[in-house]
Amino acid sequence: MQTLINIIVFLLILGSIIIIHELGHFLAAKFFGVYCAQFSIGFGPKIWSKKGKETEYELRALPFGGFVAMAGEEDQAENEMMKDVPFERTLKGIKAYQKIIIFAAGVFMNFILAIIVIFGVNITSGQLPVNVAQVGSISASSPAEKYGLQIGDIITQVDVVETGQTILVSNYEDLDLSKNNLKTETDSIQIRMTIMRNNDKKELDMTLDYQSESGIYVIGITQATRSMSLAEAIQYTFVFFGEMSIAIFVAISQLITQFSKTVTQLSGPAGIYQITAEVTETGQIVYLFNLLAMLSVNVGIFNLLPIPGLDGCQILFVIVEKIIGRELPEKLKLALQMIGLALVMFLMIFVTYQDITRIFG
Repeated sequence: MQTLINIIVFLLILGSIIIIHELGHFLAAKFFGVYCAQFSIGFGPKIWSKKGKETEYELRALPFGGFVAMAGEEDQAENEMMKDVPFERTLKGIKAYQKIIIFAAGVFMNFILAIIVIFGVNITSGQLPVNVAQVGSISASSPAEKYGLQIGDIITQVDVVETGQTILVSNYEDLDLSKNNLKTETDSIQIRMTIMRNNDKKELDMTLDYQSESGIYVIGITQATRSMSLAEAIQYTFVFFGEMSIAIFVAISQLITQFSKTVTQLSGPAGIYQITAEVTETGQIVYLFNLLAMLSVNVGIFNLLPIPGLDGCQILFVIVEKIIGRELPEKLKLALQMIGLALVMFLMIFVTYQDITRIFG
């Protein structure tokens, strides 16, 4: 049963990213009057189709991509559905900036999807740390539990018995006692902690052990948090979106500069399924939405790369043709696209093999 749920969630996440991407191309093409013969989700054999006014909507067997068949594309020259389309309703019959918008619209929609999802998570369950050293949770069998700290306590001061040092605590970071060179020969310290509990001042005597692995004196608490305001939800939406984007650009740059090392860390559909399954089994829907946003940004940025067959290369073709004042040879563009798609497919097969090896290895 859990495996079936994992598969359904995986297909929903992947399908929504593909649909929103292809819908971007489709809507932009329709807006500029370009004839669209097919709107397909997936590749391979058709398992469902429905004919609209002029577009055939399709669902295909392999849900790892999709396409919009637009009049004027190099790979649609032999398509019987495009034979009698007027020139002004083809990609060749519209302005350069309109072509760029059409090719960039899929990426734009991926970014919009990610932004909406991140904002939704932030406004419904987004948390920020409070501005004081307030206890949010207490670990079992920790000094905090042993010596009587309670959730909601605000720590205002720590006095170190051995050294007579007083640490005024204004924020949670001040509780990192290791920053104050307090490590003793016995790897433990005696402290007196001053707290505010329900507006009453209390003092607790504690013994803290030094944890060599993390390099801290363990108290056993986490910081209290609060819900984001509307303004903060908007602000952190773009902060998180920017962090996701930067992480992807860093990964791409490492793939270029350290190819042999980085390529072994890539994941394909099988790896994404495994990650999705692990997140699904946590039961935390917030994590699933964060994964959806991250994958949507990933797909958008990947499609911006100037690799033949991807949107980024199509945009590059348009720019080059505008600069030189004429179209590039169709055979050249088609050949480059086929080579690019072959490289992408080869990479997909390679990373899928890696994923399967990792899963079953």
